[in-house]
Amino acid sequence: MKHAHRAVKSMFGIAMAATALAGFAAPTASATTTHVTAGCYGSSCWQSDPIEMGCSTDAYTVESVDTVYGTIELRYSPACAANWARVSGASDERRFWVQNSNGQIAYWMTIGSTGYGNMVDGRSQARACFSDGTTCTGWH
Repeated sequence: MKHAHRAVKSMFGIAMAATALAGFAAPTASATTTHVTAGCYGSSCWQSDPIEMGCSTDAYTVESVDTVYGTIELRYSPACAANWARVSGASDERRFWVQNSNGQIAYWMTIGSTGYGNMVDGRSQARACFSDGTTCTGWH
């Protein structure tokens, strides 16, 4: 009877060891959440650089318009609640701007064929334009 009891203990020990090893060999997947730490929010982003403030991390293009001057984009960061303009493919240096419906405007100029400007409060509608004022994204 002593041997049977040891056998049960040994089997129990092997089963525990196998379970523990299986846990190490096959870790379970866990969801990860990316948290963006921004240096500004809303109106405090006005005239700030989106990269320096960490706003470009979660940013996306709201609208992009191809023009004879190049492509202009209205960019938005949810973490910063801010908008800015970005230009690519410009044929030469071009002045552009972003404007919100509260009257904030941030002007900028491309360096070569690309560039991005400073931000405006994105909690109201905004649009991005080339300096001619008629080549713009829509209000978003």
